[in-house]
Amino acid sequence: MKYRVVITPPAESDLRALYQYIRKRAPKAAAVWIKGARQAIKNLAHNPERAHFAPEGRALQEPIRELLYGSGNRGTYRILFVVIERSVFILHVRHGAMLPLRSEE
Repeated sequence: MKYRVVITPPAESDLRALYQYIRKRAPKAAAVWIKGARQAIKNLAHNPERAHFAPEGRALQEPIRELLYGSGNRGTYRILFVVIERSVFILHVRHGAMLPLRSEE
């Protein structure tokens, strides 16, 4: 069963900002990073429930899940999303070192 994946405007903004940040330091790595991040998001169309619940879900009382992308010295990024019926809504993409989202974000 395939889900529809929707990247919300805040998540798209996050992706663009992260890409620009990485690009200033390592242009080739930025291109690889954004391509991989978008592929990881696209792959959520298949079995998104495989991802565990994010800490934000407890604070916001929402079933927010997170998919971790990347590792090592380049950093791990958290793709935050919710599953509603047959759709996956990407809410944010954040560096793993950032504090969890709060209700006003």
